[in-house]
Amino acid sequence: MNPIPLALALLELILAPLPARPAERVQPGLWEVTATVELPGAATPAPPSTQTECLSQHDVDAELVPELAKGGCRVTDARRSGDRVTWKLDCGALGKGEGEVVYQGPTAYQGWMRLETGGTTVRTTIRAKRVGGC
Repeated sequence: MNPIPLALALLELILAPLPARPAERVQPGLWEVTATVELPGAATPAPPSTQTECLSQHDVDAELVPELAKGGCRVTDARRSGDRVTWKLDCGALGKGEGEVVYQGPTAYQGWMRLETGGTTVRTTIRAKRVGGC
């Protein structure tokens, strides 16, 4: 099984800012999120991908981690401890994974996600910062 399509689908979902409870953990506004995917065996490393997205108050009040159902995956065992959010990812026959985000105040976070699929481990690193209002 080729892990690249699944990794790219998950990357698109990960690029949305991650909400966290309580609401004061992150501020609503325009967020710039950069993700880098490491694909073992790729001839050329994938360049970082950056996008901006507006995070509303509703988004801030949402679940601990993004809903990944669109990628055929579901988040399990999501936990928050202080400024750290961790979760496990179950993609059924496609594979399993885990992730972590550490909030660096209300306007920045960084993290990673690892997905094991088809005998390959795909790792994504994430950096995000609030860049202004929407």
